[in-house]
Amino acid sequence: MLTGDTTMELTDRQREVLRAIIQDYILSAEPVGSRSVARKYGFRMSPATIRNIMADLADLGYLVQPHTSAGRVPTDLGYRFYVDSLIERPSLTRAEESRIEKRFRPVWGKGEDLMREVTKLLSGLSRSVGVVLAPRVDQVAIKRIEFVHLSAERILVILITKSGQVDHRVVTLDEVISQDELNKTAKLLNSLVEGMPLSRVREFLVEKMAEEKAMYDALLRRALEVGHKSFVGPTEGEVYIDGTTNMMRQPEFADIEKMRLIFVAFEEKSKLVKILDQCLAQEGLTTIIGSENILREWQRLSLVTAPYWCGDDLLGTLGVIGPTRMEYGKIIPLVDFTAKLFSQYLTEEAS
Repeated sequence: MLTGDTTMELTDRQREVLRAIIQDYILSAEPVGSRSVARKYGFRMSPATIRNIMADLADLGYLVQPHTSAGRVPTDLGYRFYVDSLIERPSLTRAEESRIEKRFRPVWGKGEDLMREVTKLLSGLSRSVGVVLAPRVDQVAIKRIEFVHLSAERILVILITKSGQVDHRVVTLDEVISQDELNKTAKLLNSLVEGMPLSRVREFLVEKMAEEKAMYDALLRRALEVGHKSFVGPTEGEVYIDGTTNMMRQPEFADIEKMRLIFVAFEEKSKLVKILDQCLAQEGLTTIIGSENILREWQRLSLVTAPYWCGDDLLGTLGVIGPTRMEYGKIIPLVDFTAKLFSQYLTEEAS
């Protein structure tokens, strides 16, 4: 985690110089010197004064000097102060929003196709990595359940949610049930649980099975037993990623070994799900910078994420992953607007 106090007050001069250095470094990826700041940003201060301010900012932990003769670069603490205090509520212009809407609407599909297209949209617009954490199946209302006989006691359970997701699982029963009986079982089960999230379905089936009267109807008993066996256990969150090759264009990852570690990190989906779950728990726009990441291999990266909803139901999160030197002023409003647009679409589709 970061060290230092990001709420520490800086003087107006310190804030101006820190903003200038971070903005310059984001664009150039090169250490920033006092003469460059004085020349580019027109401060009414001499390079010597700016150099002293830079030294003070380094003492406070906001800047670091990678080499004795080099300029300064922001630390993770510096980026955190920049995001929290120096970017004045970044927002997209109406023209930028309109361009996103025009690209957004043609991508609509269902389920997995929809999630993939949103990640492509985010990666393309950010020139970084787009990511979407899909809703867990047990969080979304069920539209339909189907049972397909495979062999002997084995059946395929197909669960379709109202958000368009499809979950498949193979279940072994205690008896052989024909396809005709499975169809009747599914029809009855659908009449009982349609519109419920899977997490509630599990509770409902246990409650029903505990009711003595439920034991009098053989078909109902079978539906409850098959349903209970089909939906036991937690479901995994699925994550969609696009644009990992964009990292190859970033100078800080030009080193082959650094690049390899980044690609390995993206391949470990379970770890990415863990990070995105951390963001989802915030239930708002979240920025995780460098060493704030809970995983060591992610501490050269930053994430900007925002949740998406269907009505009042929190479904998942989406966002952009890039180097700590990402353009926060552009990425933050992009992610925020995309999440709101996505939520609006899902809510309209469900109504």
